[in-house]
Amino acid sequence: MSTTLPPSTEAPERLAGVAPQPDDAISEPTTHDASRMLWITNVSHANNHFQNQMISVLYPVIMADLGFDYAQLGILTALRNLLGNAMQIVYGMLTPFVSRTRILAWGNFGIALGTLITGVVGSFTGFFVARTLTSVASSAQHPVGMSILSGYFPKRRGMILALNNSIANVGSLCAPLLAGLLLYVMGWRQIFLLVAGLSLIIGVVYLFVADRGGAGSVGRKARLASGLSSYKRVLRHRNIMLISCVMMVGAAGRGDGVQTYLAPHLVNDLSLTVFIAGLALTAMQAGSIVGPVVLGWLSDRYSRKGVLQLSLLLSAGATWWLAYQGAHVPSLLLNMFTFGAVTTSRNSLTQALIADSLSDADRDAAFSVYYFIGFISDPVWSLLGGFLMQGFGFELAFSRLAVSYLVGMLLVIFIVDPRSQGAPATA
Repeated sequence: MSTTLPPSTEAPERLAGVAPQPDDAISEPTTHDASRMLWITNVSHANNHFQNQMISVLYPVIMADLGFDYAQLGILTALRNLLGNAMQIVYGMLTPFVSRTRILAWGNFGIALGTLITGVVGSFTGFFVARTLTSVASSAQHPVGMSILSGYFPKRRGMILALNNSIANVGSLCAPLLAGLLLYVMGWRQIFLLVAGLSLIIGVVYLFVADRGGAGSVGRKARLASGLSSYKRVLRHRNIMLISCVMMVGAAGRGDGVQTYLAPHLVNDLSLTVFIAGLALTAMQAGSIVGPVVLGWLSDRYSRKGVLQLSLLLSAGATWWLAYQGAHVPSLLLNMFTFGAVTTSRNSLTQALIADSLSDADRDAAFSVYYFIGFISDPVWSLLGGFLMQGFGFELAFSRLAVSYLVGMLLVIFIVDPRSQGAPATA
């Protein structure tokens, strides 16, 4: 199903059945400004992923030191995800009042503080508070950071957003290895104290970077009214709601919920060594770096909607392949690389569609709603995955992931690609 729209910035608003909203009078960014914003946002996102993945290697020694079990760890993970995802809609509400770069600066300061506290706590309660603070602070990166990049690179959104996600995945790839090496030369507490400085430095850099879409000089009441109107337009926007739901129903194949079960399956069910399991997970992370960039590049030049549907179809196939993959190492590594490449591409493709669908004035609200709806289902998917793994095994649990991608494909049919199908964007 293909729909052709005239090349007009008002087309997405007409899709929603509401009055078009003019963009703010913002000057075009220089190449230098755009490049600077791209790389500070890339480094910030990679640092977030690095710190989130680093702790997975440290959990065994932390649990032994602080004396908590897997049940408590599960509660901690679910509540952290719930609070962090819920906060993503709050950050979008702050943008009419606070510069987006200031939000990201204070978010990084919050990460630094939470990481610092993590290194000095002496109980599970203190650890829970510290990690929750870190999760809430880091959740500003997605809606605010993606909104900024979408405004700076309107003609290359697919490629730029994919690059940002891929560089973030480089942080995920490096984290387990570096954390494991550091654990040989220092304690887990010292590691947290060390990496807290990274977020502190990034936050300081954000303070010196100007935001093109600042809060403006109008009064607070006018800004509040404008922000509420923006959220109302977004919530009535058919495309935004559909794109957000594509992420929500496919959340089964994204994030920690998947990685939690992969290593135990490879070691316990397929009788592979821990080294081979780590190699397979590394192959998956390598795929997550390459795949989004390739598919994002294609989406800038061809139908964004069509490339998204292709990625969802390939995700379903790669997931079913993984569900029934045996212990043959070469095919396992190829499978894990393919799985990582295609399943992580949906994120940047849907982000680009979100940015295409609305004007600059509504983009902050659009991204905060998108992340809230798309990610709020993570705890539910994680709990369901654990139940299916425990009661029915890996094959059924991961077959359920594949079905979620096919449901996403059905939803994409009803999405309208805001760009002219006959005039794809060029670099």
